[in-house]
Amino acid sequence: MLEIEPAIVQAWDKGSEKFVAFHMRKARARATGEDCPSILVVDDEERLADTMTEILNISGFCAFTAYEGKTALEIMEALQPEYLLTDVVMPDMNGVELAIAVREKLPQTKILLFSGQASTTDLLEEARIAGHVFEVLEKPMHPVRLIEHLKRLRQK
Repeated sequence: MLEIEPAIVQAWDKGSEKFVAFHMRKARARATGEDCPSILVVDDEERLADTMTEILNISGFCAFTAYEGKTALEIMEALQPEYLLTDVVMPDMNGVELAIAVREKLPQTKILLFSGQASTTDLLEEARIAGHVFEVLEKPMHPVRLIEHLKRLRQK
């Protein structure tokens, strides 16, 4: 019987599996000379986050998923992706708080917020008063529109 190191067994959970897949995608892109902009998609609606991540990966991005703000912040620090795409309304740490923290730690990261709730207006206004202005896309987003928008952002 094959012996597997205990550390690998402990790391073999859904999050770690995705982390490995992300790094494999980046490695393949580097090996082929492909341009693969990295992006972290954050949404507490797991199905939506996973679907957007898959669409982005198919469309030439190296995308990774997080389902809540605190985990997303840890991933941002580890991966330092080019983009952060986050829902605004999430439990614990909302997307505006996440965006502000990322902007402070990784100022080169391009940040896009998205929301389908009118209640985000107050959060965004508070951020604006504090000197943080973020672009907000309406949820649900058409994938073609999102990808075109990300490519335009990259050219800025």
